[in-house]
This record gives sequence, structure tokens and C-alpha cells, in this order.
Amino acid sequence: MAKIPHEIKSNIFSRLPVKFIGKCRCVSKEWLGILTDPYFLELHLERAQKDRQLLFLDQSVDHDDEEDNQRQVARFFTTNMEGVMQFRARGFVGGYIYMIPSGHGLVCLVNRGIFYAFNPSMKKVARLPTAQPSTCGRFNAGFGYIQSTNEYKLVHLYNIKSEEELEYTIKCEIMTLSDGGVVSSNSWKQLEKECPALVSGWGVLVDKKFYWMVCEGCHPTVDQLIMSLDLETETFDFIPHPHVTSYVEGNDMFLVELQGQLCLVDTFAYPPITNVWILEDPVKKIWAKKYTIDLTKLEGFDDELTQISVLGYLNGELIINSQQEMLDFYNVGSRIFRRGPNLNLRRDTEICIYTETFFLLKE
Repeated sequence: MAKIPHEIKSNIFSRLPVKFIGKCRCVSKEWLGILTDPYFLELHLERAQKDRQLLFLDQSVDHDDEEDNQRQVARFFTTNMEGVMQFRARGFVGGYIYMIPSGHGLVCLVNRGIFYAFNPSMKKVARLPTAQPSTCGRFNAGFGYIQSTNEYKLVHLYNIKSEEELEYTIKCEIMTLSDGGVVSSNSWKQLEKECPALVSGWGVLVDKKFYWMVCEGCHPTVDQLIMSLDLETETFDFIPHPHVTSYVEGNDMFLVELQGQLCLVDTFAYPPITNVWILEDPVKKIWAKKYTIDLTKLEGFDDELTQISVLGYLNGELIINSQQEMLDFYNVGSRIFRRGPNLNLRRDTEICIYTETFFLLKE
């Protein structure tokens, strides 16, 4: 090892998972120096971003009894399409567990209104300070990573009106997570400005802005179907959707980040196609159609039962969940589907993509 150049050592170590690197740091002072050097950390991240992994949360346990306060164990498994590794996380109360992806290393877990920051690479879960309660059953949030500051942002939207009132007043709070930082009860920052609309789904972060789909019937005009929150100015805005997008019953729309851009995925019931639009110019709010996917070529597709969700982009392919026991991969160049291995997925299996990271919180 002493005769191997520093750069080659770093290159070799950069191919190891984060969990193994943690053990290698304990071997010697030399290895510790190599594996904590900024050059190595940048090299490892660069390689990890090219080999992003899939995280699955098995929800096979019955979670219907919301009064059950018994502690449960969450069963996760990860795969990089070459191998599968299973592990468990403890400390959750009985009830459904949601995963909010960040597009990077950490994943936000939500269990009965409690937020957790989860690093799948290190198998570490940190409970976050209690958020403000919402007076309605709706639960909305967004989680994302800002590379320029190496920080994660968690946004929580909550209603302060009573359930008896027909109107709503949506407030917003934001938490910033820093590497090696300590989260405390005063970590939440309350915004003065109210959220202008009810939203659905998890927020998607792109270029320091979160985006949500506005709930059907809660938008003043058809040009206000997407709401944004600028983290720098702490202001809300609306983004017009593509003018040919159909907003009718039977169609399904959701937002996703693909290759650093905001995308609107619109699946038509008839004809069965999925259009993927990219917000080409966020300032002028101009959309461009990037892909049109013919769903009749998807094996096992049923236009009445199948729900399509695009999880992300990896190596020229869109990763697609069609609620079957395996995932599908759509090659954007050849426009051909390929089916992944059988993972015994269920309809309620939570799925997201993450990048290996050394990011860690202190409780």
C-alpha cells in the first residue's frame, strides 16, 4: 500500500459503500487521512451519483389501526440493480410510514405526523423536532438537498383553521439540516406569509424552489395548478401547466425531478400514454415536452388498474413503477421497455432513489 499513489488509493476506496468506508477509517491513521480527505469525499460522491440506489420500504404489516401505539420495526431493502440488501429500523409507532425522497442521500420518513431523517447508507435514523399540528387530516411536506450549501431543507405545510370551518389557512415552517449538526426544538422556522392553496403530494425541490401540485378544485384558475415556494425569498408563486395537458378525470399528474429539472408527468387514460414535460425556463415559465411513452408496450399494462409513476432517471433510462412485483425501465433513446428482476413488490411498497452519502445528524 505504501507504494501506491494517493490518487489511486482514493480511486480504489471510492468504489466501496459508505458503511464499509466507516470501518476502513478505523484501520490506521493513514487510511483515516485518505478517507476523510476532501478529494476522496468529492470523488466518492461523484461515483455515487452515477450509481444511485433504490430504497424500498416493506409495508406488509397491517397499519389500519391508528390507535395502536405499539412500537414497530420498519423493514427496508436496497438495490443497485446488481444486488439486494435487507435491514431494519426501530422506533416507529404503529401506523403507515411515508418516505419523502430528497434526490440525494437522506430520505425523510413520516410516521403519524413525526418526521425522521434517514440515511440508508449508514442505516441511521434521527427523529426530528415535533412539527406544528394540522387541524385537518391532510399532511403536506417537501424534502430536498441543496448542493451549494450541503444542506437539506424540510418544509411542512399545516392548516390552523378548525375542522368545522370550511375555509383553510395554511401556514409554513422550514427546517434546515446540516452535516454533523444538532437538531433542537427551535430548529423550525415559521414563515410569515401564508400558503395560498391546498396542495397534494410531496414537494419537489429544484434550484432552491419547492413545487407542489395544487389540489383539484382549490386553484383559482387553470393556470394555477402548480405552486412554488422560493427558499431564498420565502415567497409563494404559481406555475402555469403546459397548455395541452389534460386535467380531467381518469388522467393522473404528478411532479418529479429528473436530471436537475422539474418535470410534470401526465398519464392519459385514453389513449394510454404518458407525457413527460420539463420546465425549460423557470423564469419565463416555459414547458417543453421531453418524452412521450406508449403504455401499450408496457408488459401487463391495464388501462383501468395500472397506475404509472416515474421514480427517476438513471443511465439513459426512466425508472417506472407500475404497481407490479418488479420495476420497469424505459430507454429514452430506443423507446423500449425492459423489465427488472422480481422484487416481490406490493402496491403499498414505498420506493425512492437515493445517493450514498456520509451526511449524518447528531441527536
